[in-house]
Amino acid sequence: MTTSEAGSQAPPARTVRGLHLEALVDVLRGNRTAGAAILGGPGMGKSSLVQHALRVSGRLEDVQTVQCSPSLREVPYGALSPLLIGLPRLDTPVEVLRALQQGHPSPVIVVVDVQHLDAASAFVLAQLVQNRAATLLAMGTGPLDRASGLAALADTGVLRTIHLEPADVDRVRRQCEHVLGGPLTAGTARTIHGMTGGNPRLTNAYLASARDQGMLVRAPGGASMPGLSAPWILLRAAPEPDGRLIDTVDAMHEALQPGERETLELAALTGGVPRSLLRSIAGEHVHDLLEAGFLREEGSAETVGLAAAIHAEVLRANIAPGRSFELYKRWVAAGGDSDQHWTARSVLWALECGQSVPAQRLLDASYGALQVKDWPTARALASHVAVSREPRAALLQAELMLLGGRTWAGRRDLTDLAVRSTDQNLRMEAVSLLAMSLVNTGEAPNLWSALPPLLAQLQEHQSEVVDRPPALTRLIKMVADRSTDLRRPQIVDHLQEVVDDPDTREFTRATLLLMQAEVLTMAGEPNAAIRAAERAHLTALTYPAFSARFGLQAVAVLVFSHVTAGSTERARELLEEQLHLEPRRWHQRSGTLLALWHMVENVAGTPSDAYPWIADAVVELRQHDPLQMLPLAEAMLAPRWAVATIGMPSPTAEERAARDLSGPEPWWLMSLAMFSIVEDRHPDLKGVGRPLWRRILDDPRLQYRPVVRREILLCLVMLREPADVGDELLRELHEMAKSTAGPRAAAFARTLDPALARDPRLLAEAAEQSASVGDILPAAFAWTQVVLLHHHAGDLRRRGEALRHLKQLQLRAGVSFPPYISGAQALGELTAREREIVALAAQGLSNGEVAERLFVSQRTVEGHLYRVFTKLGIADRSELKNLQY
Repeated sequence: MTTSEAGSQAPPARTVRGLHLEALVDVLRGNRTAGAAILGGPGMGKSSLVQHALRVSGRLEDVQTVQCSPSLREVPYGALSPLLIGLPRLDTPVEVLRALQQGHPSPVIVVVDVQHLDAASAFVLAQLVQNRAATLLAMGTGPLDRASGLAALADTGVLRTIHLEPADVDRVRRQCEHVLGGPLTAGTARTIHGMTGGNPRLTNAYLASARDQGMLVRAPGGASMPGLSAPWILLRAAPEPDGRLIDTVDAMHEALQPGERETLELAALTGGVPRSLLRSIAGEHVHDLLEAGFLREEGSAETVGLAAAIHAEVLRANIAPGRSFELYKRWVAAGGDSDQHWTARSVLWALECGQSVPAQRLLDASYGALQVKDWPTARALASHVAVSREPRAALLQAELMLLGGRTWAGRRDLTDLAVRSTDQNLRMEAVSLLAMSLVNTGEAPNLWSALPPLLAQLQEHQSEVVDRPPALTRLIKMVADRSTDLRRPQIVDHLQEVVDDPDTREFTRATLLLMQAEVLTMAGEPNAAIRAAERAHLTALTYPAFSARFGLQAVAVLVFSHVTAGSTERARELLEEQLHLEPRRWHQRSGTLLALWHMVENVAGTPSDAYPWIADAVVELRQHDPLQMLPLAEAMLAPRWAVATIGMPSPTAEERAARDLSGPEPWWLMSLAMFSIVEDRHPDLKGVGRPLWRRILDDPRLQYRPVVRREILLCLVMLREPADVGDELLRELHEMAKSTAGPRAAAFARTLDPALARDPRLLAEAAEQSASVGDILPAAFAWTQVVLLHHHAGDLRRRGEALRHLKQLQLRAGVSFPPYISGAQALGELTAREREIVALAAQGLSNGEVAERLFVSQRTVEGHLYRVFTKLGIADRSELKNLQY
């Protein structure tokens, strides 16, 4: 994800559309080619591009329009007939050419829907172009007919080919912000892009319908930063198919052949289909529809689906039942209902056509819809699930109740299942759903806190002994005991025992692996945590029921494990995989994922690049926060927020601590500490009482969470100015880095080693070693220490050398460093006038020439250069040539 995708306004560069316009104007002015073929799907803006080019080139008065259609395709010269009205009957191409050339000299002939152009007209137009007797602009939704002379002209370059591709996320964002008259968040932009497939016409219709239906609104909580306007956000992923959307889709389909429309209907009804199967039913239209941007490849190149999710929903809503049943019969005849081809959508399609579906397939389809957050399909399947007497159907019904806001009814049914069921896996799933419900409603901060009272309550209601594996029984007893400290090392041992037990079911194992990964991460054992989290994440990728409930948590725990270890590249890869999610699933996850992305870049030492992501994440998490991550996201934004405001932030850290805290305990402990550290920098609070961050560091709850202590200490150091950081704080941070594992901890332990604290040479070596393996922040920290040592020793030359190394590291990484490092950099910061003089002197100008250029005295120039040499430790004028500042 680029920064512009994640939150910043893209610069007004030469866009792809701007380049297409330049090319088309060039064609109309006859500079190189005699025409152009403008190809792209309906709604891609072909007509508006051509009209704009005609207007810019001044050739609007020269235009003759040829409208092609399927009905005229078999009529010789049928497309040209409007240009030949009133003329005698014409039987040969020569007569047609002569008749056309007797009209307007050198016209611009605009051909609309060139894919329907008859062969005779194509031959005549090709001759006109070759003779430079006309300029041809041919617009079509697919490739030029290979048997046509126009295709040969395009191959040889006589006709320029311009492909209008669907817009990327950046372009969709710009279009939306132009239409809405204000900014929108990164998650909203990516959701709209996924729902519309980047089709400009669909995007406009989507925006209008979404606003009319009240689901696209200005963020109710306002912007995340003071002084900014509230961005637009989506309250749900898609509007209901209304008249505007239906009319837009119908207009887009007008240019398509019947077989192409049928292909799209099948793809919409099935929700994704093997290309070979679709071709066997609807004919050879798949390739053209892929090129036109209507279809896209899903997963493997052998499966295709509609490029725009909203296009599929509108089509499904608009297909008459009789037509749907006719298509379903053809689908079944081709083998589409076989075990390897069904999808959640195709199962619902079968039910809508009155077909019976095996209970297990119906359940699997329901969880498949929940996995991708396709609520309309899940709700439609629910009524069919309800008639089943299967216990798992009852579990699904209860889950759908929770998702639909029927919290108490859903909990009642889940409690009944957990108490009465003899299926161990079903009981575990019911308990996990109950615990998740408590977390989602704010009644428990996390699963660990929700489980003890919940398990104790369920055990009281069980009238008979439940048959379960002994290892799981021991773990449940331990967790159900409210006096148990869930952070004890013993809990990890019991978790591992259950995970390794062959009698443990896969869902239970994956759930416990997530808990195990959380405990191990905070305990400073990242390698073991990553192994557990990866196993849970793999289950989320292959088991729809687990993915529907814990898929996002599995991603978050794995990313957090890698971040804590310092494996930022792998964390980035995991987050980049999330960019390809279905739009509904992305919408549900976007705020959480953007916050995680900022966390990754912060650890990698590139926080300024990720600032727009955390600003958007806070806005989105205020509306939808599945993992209770908002407090930590707000804390990560707090340093920026404090700089942008005057006075104290509200609510204060103390006020936040007095509230009912939500979310994982490590996250809200870190968030409170970060707010307290930011406040502690305020001049009115220095030295007032014992700060909250210090009380958190001394909290016994951190005994088994050394990583939390380490990150708080690191935040404390980095957010302070160098003069405010004492040796005692650095020693404490060093001890915490030593006590935890992973490359991140090792890098800080190396650069904070007290044995190096007074040796600038060894610190410089440690800095270079850290930088060589990509540990930017530890490397910058070590160079800062070198700068400060030379500064206090009064060795300005060596201080300047260290400052230049620090600046080179910053430029190489493209980052803005936090206050501790930037405070040291300020010792060598040049004024604007000094930078001017250095730039001219580096070009080889003498002091006198520089003075003359800047209209100052030579003595002034010499004084400025002397100060530059002193600041940066430069002894020779030649060193200015390679100076970076």
